[in-house]
Amino acid sequence: MKKAHRRRRKSFRKHSPSPTTTHPGTEPSASPTPRHSWWTTDPSPPSPATGEPSWLILDRIVHRSRRRRGVIAGDATASEIARDCVGRPISASLRIAEPPAVSRLYLHWRGMPSDSKFAEPTSIAAHRNSILFRVTVPFEDSMWRNQGYRFPCDYFVYSCSSSPSLTRLPPCFDDGGRPDPVLDKLFQPYRRQQQRTLIDQSMGILCHGDKAGEFTVANLWFHFHQGVEAQLCLLHHPPPAASSHVSVEWSVKKVQIPSNMNIINLDSWQTDVVVPIGGRCLCWVDYYQGMLLLDVLTATKSSSPDQQQLLHYIQFPSKALRSRRVYMEVTEPDPLRCLSVSDAGIITLVCIITKEQPSPSYPFTITTWTLIDIQHGRWEKDPELNHGSQSVLPSLRCPELPSTGAAKFSCDVVCFLLEDRARGLFWTVQADMREKLLQSSAIYINEEEEEGYPPKRARRNRFFGHYFIPSKFSSYLSEDDITSLEHSGTMQKEKEARVVLKCGLEAQANE
Repeated sequence: MKKAHRRRRKSFRKHSPSPTTTHPGTEPSASPTPRHSWWTTDPSPPSPATGEPSWLILDRIVHRSRRRRGVIAGDATASEIARDCVGRPISASLRIAEPPAVSRLYLHWRGMPSDSKFAEPTSIAAHRNSILFRVTVPFEDSMWRNQGYRFPCDYFVYSCSSSPSLTRLPPCFDDGGRPDPVLDKLFQPYRRQQQRTLIDQSMGILCHGDKAGEFTVANLWFHFHQGVEAQLCLLHHPPPAASSHVSVEWSVKKVQIPSNMNIINLDSWQTDVVVPIGGRCLCWVDYYQGMLLLDVLTATKSSSPDQQQLLHYIQFPSKALRSRRVYMEVTEPDPLRCLSVSDAGIITLVCIITKEQPSPSYPFTITTWTLIDIQHGRWEKDPELNHGSQSVLPSLRCPELPSTGAAKFSCDVVCFLLEDRARGLFWTVQADMREKLLQSSAIYINEEEEEGYPPKRARRNRFFGHYFIPSKFSSYLSEDDITSLEHSGTMQKEKEARVVLKCGLEAQANE
């Protein structure tokens, strides 16, 4: 990203336990001209605003705020009020932080039963000026409040077109489900037993068109019955001016599996993340097998169920395929790998490769590849970072293997996640891979700390170092509209001061 090196630098106290080491007078040199990809057939339009920061690192954990509206008073990111599937009012806002600090979506959801047990809201994907997120909606009937697995799911898109808006997507049902009048009455307004299960990791959003507010949401999954069948759940939302005259519904389409995928085992395909490519395509990524691209706009326009689009399969570099998946948790993307797309449309794969089980005592190499020929799947290896004396990654008191899950901002600038397990802290650090130089760092703010410290309630979400979502949401806001930036900076300083105090007490105790 061209603006990456012009971003304001954070100043940290010299005695801070921040993992970033700053050398006065040392600045990264300008990056070489990025290599352009032909796949960006419909490039993203220029951002309508020039406010900072232009990129965000969005947390998947969402904060259910006690405030009625906005992160702070007069918050310009506060959306209009929408309704969930049972009619409760809900609105959204965004706490914006300057990278590598993490930004977070706020939900203002009144009327929620306090005794219900249900999954917390989560951000799923983002593109341009929109964020897709999921909420689980408890029923009003107290008899069912502890049956969280039966609760319906609502999907919303939060966007900042002309003014921040919140759009609830219609439900997607399985075809041919058995109606049950008794259960249907209890589970109004959704027949939960017939609602199609949409997996978060397999969902993506693509904003497109000249008019703000037009987007497509897609979910790709493989059905194994007498062979392998790929199905695409697709929803196209027209611009707001046209949405009142058009019925917005999900459609289910079959897509063709390319013949060159016979070299892998589709039974083991596990989508880690869905990434927008250009202005027409979504890319489903398995970090240990490859990527599947599909022009979802063409799929949207196709009305015939017999007209099947062909997925475009791109295999990863051979060195990346030699490693096996270490983290088998199916609800989270693999933390040792990251695929991202820069402003110029450059697709880059970042891998942390280790010969042994990930552990602080084993060496590792951070290797990146750039896709230089998307049609033929040709990759080019970029500069590496090695753990050891030449590593730019800091040494923490109890260092853990870094995670790639933060974000990649440009051809050279990558954000990594580091864990200080001894203190129960996480840091996001920004590094220039070409210059082998650390640029800045930020401490991770836990969700329960959003309303102040010490937390006023028990922890609802536990952060284990999961994958973040890169987003350009803030670049569509004017600088005056980014009202929470100063608030985020204050939260950073306050948590840093608490950590400094704790470290000082630890040092005194060890003397």
